[in-house]
Amino acid sequence: MAFLRPARTSTIERRIRLTVLCAILLTFFVTVASVLIANERLEESLLEMDMQTERDFLLDNARPNEILVWDIATLTAYFVPAGMQADDRMPMLFQGLPFPFSGEIEAGNNTYLITSSVVNDGQLYLAKDITLFETREDEFHRFLLLLGIAVIALGIFLARLTGKRLVAPVQQLSRQILDTRPAPHMRRVTEDYQDAELKTIAQSFNRFLNELETYVKREQSLMGLASHELRTPIAVIAGALDVIERRGSLGTADQGVLLRMRRAVDEMAANIDIILRLTRRKAQADRRVSIPLADLVQAIQEDLNRHLPDASQRLQLISVAQPKVQGDPVLVKMLLRNLIQNALQHTGASVEVLLYTHYVDIRDHGQGLPQAYQAYLNDPQADASELLSLSGLGLFIVSLICERLGWTLQALAGDGPGNVLRLTFLPPTTAELST
Repeated sequence: MAFLRPARTSTIERRIRLTVLCAILLTFFVTVASVLIANERLEESLLEMDMQTERDFLLDNARPNEILVWDIATLTAYFVPAGMQADDRMPMLFQGLPFPFSGEIEAGNNTYLITSSVVNDGQLYLAKDITLFETREDEFHRFLLLLGIAVIALGIFLARLTGKRLVAPVQQLSRQILDTRPAPHMRRVTEDYQDAELKTIAQSFNRFLNELETYVKREQSLMGLASHELRTPIAVIAGALDVIERRGSLGTADQGVLLRMRRAVDEMAANIDIILRLTRRKAQADRRVSIPLADLVQAIQEDLNRHLPDASQRLQLISVAQPKVQGDPVLVKMLLRNLIQNALQHTGASVEVLLYTHYVDIRDHGQGLPQAYQAYLNDPQADASELLSLSGLGLFIVSLICERLGWTLQALAGDGPGNVLRLTFLPPTTAELST
């Protein structure tokens, strides 16, 4: 659908980098989380053991019916025997706290772990200075942060290194495949890979090239042989038509039949000549010379007068410019002749050939091309072989000649009925800028 965007493409190297980096980061974060949890539980266990030791010591030294106040560097304690009330000697750390209580509080720059609970002989308040623990814990967290940054940097480096090393053989194979150009003898890719998967791909691709070359050679041989074999009966038919015509014994109706037969024979001979040229190698078949298109169209008009007596009256040449093209003169003439003859045969009205600097318009006033033909001609990605199912050999040969010459053929919307075929011998963007 029109609103769907094409999927973004990715590279194997990028995916490997992301996979390696994610694996490293995931391993690091799981390890850090495990270490933090273990460290937290170890700290809690140590503090609990320490608090229990302090609690036992204080209870052993507490006197019955006497409030105990204990205040040293790392521990503050307050014991109230059962049946007595707390006095004004209760340290500020315990004042205002609910009873019982267990937790950490901040007092100035220090952190205390405070517990208050009921013991057998009264109420015991303990405050353990854990500032040193918290400081060490903060230092440990900062160390983990720096370690995390180092691991991320190392992970990025390892991901890039791993991605390049793993993808290098794949990139080498893809470059070799990309550099393979259509030719009679295509270069094979290297099969010397250590990885079995890449070796299998290379072998399969080379096997495909072998089959493709064999198929193309067989098809070219068949086309060439068939074309040569067809030339003999066509020459015999053409000679017989010449003999019949020279006798002069035909009536008016028979002369019309003879003219149609000669037109069909000439068209078949021209198609066979085109097929022979298209099946040859490009380097041998094409010779590029400068061709004035106005002179070429006039020569085509004179040739068509033999089969279409009214061609000179119906065909109008309009030279907006005097273009010259570089190409094989035989192929260019076949291309223009095919298009002009097709336009003359499918309409009884006039046909206009308009010459511009970078393209030629062939305009007729008939019924127009079917929608399927126009859709094909205006689709840059269309396969020329699909045209056989639409129109047979005529437009198919035209498309092959355009492909050989590097030209484009488009069906344009005209002002009225009929067709406007534009034959462009420069890229469309260049042609549009030049007119």
